[in-house]
Amino acid sequence: MRACSEWCFRAWRRCWWTNVFGLIVLNKTSVPIFRKQRSGVIVNVSSVSADAGLPYTSVYEASKAAVASLAEGLHAELAEFGVQVKALHRGSHETKIFSKVDRAENVPEDYTDFWNTFASLNLVRSDPALTAEVMFRMVTDGDTKKVHYYSGHDGEAIPRVMQLLGQDWYLEELSARSRGQATALWDALMPTPVKAAE
Repeated sequence: MRACSEWCFRAWRRCWWTNVFGLIVLNKTSVPIFRKQRSGVIVNVSSVSADAGLPYTSVYEASKAAVASLAEGLHAELAEFGVQVKALHRGSHETKIFSKVDRAENVPEDYTDFWNTFASLNLVRSDPALTAEVMFRMVTDGDTKKVHYYSGHDGEAIPRVMQLLGQDWYLEELSARSRGQATALWDALMPTPVKAAE
């Protein structure tokens, strides 16, 4: 754990360089080739967290929202050349990613209780193979109009629940769940969380 000052800024910058600017460079390299051949599918990997509003991942979520918006814009720009650009919003997977999170030191005491409650909640975790299947479908389904695809149990549920409840009610329910106070409605609408493999 490190102090959140210059370290935080460097971490945020790394996140955006990896998730957004690096992706833009890759898209920029691919687009001329696909435009010339008048075909191709570009899959940009976003995250359901771009829609979800989860605590303690706001910089990451913002970068993944940028990826989704980039895909929408490129989809509109490149459609006339037969190039499809799509965004994959993947959910939480059964990996050890959360054990690799590097937390800052000297976090204000005000955050401790909420962080501990949130960190103790089990997430809905899916087999990564589900996302591989969705990615394959994105490239092969021939759907030239669809931009956003979702994978994983939570990845598929969150946009449906958000549409059903509306954004404000969804965020209210999510906030309660993040504080360890999930309502019966949330529990009925969302997949059952499972404990991550150790």
